[in-house]
Amino acid sequence: MKADDFLFGRRIRQNHALEHATITILSERVPDLSVSARSSSDGFIVFGDVDLGELRRASEEALHRLQAGEAELAIHPNCGTNLAVGVSLVTLGTLLALMSSQVRTRVATAAASSLAGWVAARPVGEYVQRHFTTLPDLQGVRVTEIARRKFFGLTYIDVRTVQE
Repeated sequence: MKADDFLFGRRIRQNHALEHATITILSERVPDLSVSARSSSDGFIVFGDVDLGELRRASEEALHRLQAGEAELAIHPNCGTNLAVGVSLVTLGTLLALMSSQVRTRVATAAASSLAGWVAARPVGEYVQRHFTTLPDLQGVRVTEIARRKFFGLTYIDVRTVQE
């Protein structure tokens, strides 16, 4: 792993956008699709049983549509960013409520804060995706390889990209 993989650098954000767009398009084509994915500066990995040809066609369409300006494809409702933001908001709200000096209202305030964090998770998570964890500007990006691989008995699909 590279430092860029942890710091939301340009390449990881671009690949994250391509990952989302690819999974969105693949979901439209494959009923009951059940996959997860993870982006890196070299591309993204898909965990799940997916036909390689179908994945290639979906990734090529995703790349073309993002390059044509369909930036909304970069935002995915099931992104781990939404989960991380939601957990953070619920935890922060609950901790702040529990630090309250009013002992009688701590539990009610903690419950209300948790609920507010849960409700805000998706819109705030999508904001974070849009501005920090994805970058739909994929000019000069291309997919170089899509391959099924195994690691300790786990099968995954490696999608590699380059910036030209």
